[in-house]
Amino acid sequence: MLKGFFTVSSFRSMITSRIGVVLFLSCMNVSQFALAASYEEGRKAYISGEYRSAFKILLPLAKQGNSEAQKMLGIMYDYGHGVKADSEKALVWYLRSAEQGHPAVQYQVGAKYFRGDGVRQDYAEAARWWEMAANGGQVDAQFNLGLMYFRGLSITSDDAKAAALFSQAAEQGHGHGQYSLAVMYAFGRGVEKDYVQALDWFRKSAEQGIGQAQFNIGVFYENGYGVEKDLATAQSWYEKAAAQGTKEAEKKLAQLGSSEESVVTEIVDDMEAQPETAPIANIDNNTNITSDYTSSDIAIDGMKREAWVLSQSPDHYSLQVGSVTREDSIIKFLKENGASNDAAYIHVVIKGVARYNALYGVYEDYTEAKAAIETLPKGLKKVKPWVRSFRVIQELLGQDENI
Repeated sequence: MLKGFFTVSSFRSMITSRIGVVLFLSCMNVSQFALAASYEEGRKAYISGEYRSAFKILLPLAKQGNSEAQKMLGIMYDYGHGVKADSEKALVWYLRSAEQGHPAVQYQVGAKYFRGDGVRQDYAEAARWWEMAANGGQVDAQFNLGLMYFRGLSITSDDAKAAALFSQAAEQGHGHGQYSLAVMYAFGRGVEKDYVQALDWFRKSAEQGIGQAQFNIGVFYENGYGVEKDLATAQSWYEKAAAQGTKEAEKKLAQLGSSEESVVTEIVDDMEAQPETAPIANIDNNTNITSDYTSSDIAIDGMKREAWVLSQSPDHYSLQVGSVTREDSIIKFLKENGASNDAAYIHVVIKGVARYNALYGVYEDYTEAKAAIETLPKGLKKVKPWVRSFRVIQELLGQDENI
């Protein structure tokens, strides 16, 4: 066993509730062109804030089977735009859209079943929808389903399937997917034990600011797992992890700074051999960087996500008020500055690095957006916001298959 080795964090608190929706219209004949034009009218009404008008246009289209209109109605019921917020009705429309094969909406349906949002909580049904979304390449579904197989939550535990799903998510740049895959290689769960591969994936995860990954790299260098022992390098990684609030790293630094000799536990093949020192045996109690924000907290904060951004006119503008590598950090920032209900945050991949960008407001032109900076809450103004067009933001999302 690796002493102090951080494994996969609490499943519940790692579940993200992100919705990624790619707007796409399929027009094959005259009647479909007319349908598409009508949907566009509904979308424009929604963008203009004319929610009731948008609802009147989109409802008949949704009833006719237009999956984009169905998805938009789901969003409107989720956020209470033009209608009374109703999670049950939101799920009804998401289901109709998801049944037509949209991975991003299938992911959202699974998230609702997992949280019990608008429906009785049902992990098995969540897994079923996440499997469909994962097969369609939806990265969060791949990661979450991997955790369900790892934990045996409502489905038979299967390390090989968990590792395969973590691998799919990791290849798409999912920081926690990379971390989890590294853990599988470190312990030989579902894959052949390989410290070199484990360290490589820990590095990729660490680059995205995952504190547990940074801590584990320190463990590898301190003990010589797949690398030459290097206490100075180990300490530098512990410092990075400690700066992220990783408690085990803080304890390790205190130990290294004392006169006591560091005791290293030898690796054991049986991970359950020493449950009192093996976090993997008590996974729900591990420290997690998102421990302050459960899936239900995120769902009810009112923060808009990718679906809202993609519904905006590409000719309008917004203010970017932050860009970080950790989702919990952007949530905390918006909460502390009282911007939860007026801001949005999105997940993008820039030069191979996953980031979370915070946006504030919708403005008709650049001049209006620029002037709005002076009216922002003090905390948002302090980070020196900059104007971005929704066209550019939407293009970023279009390049990122992780949404």
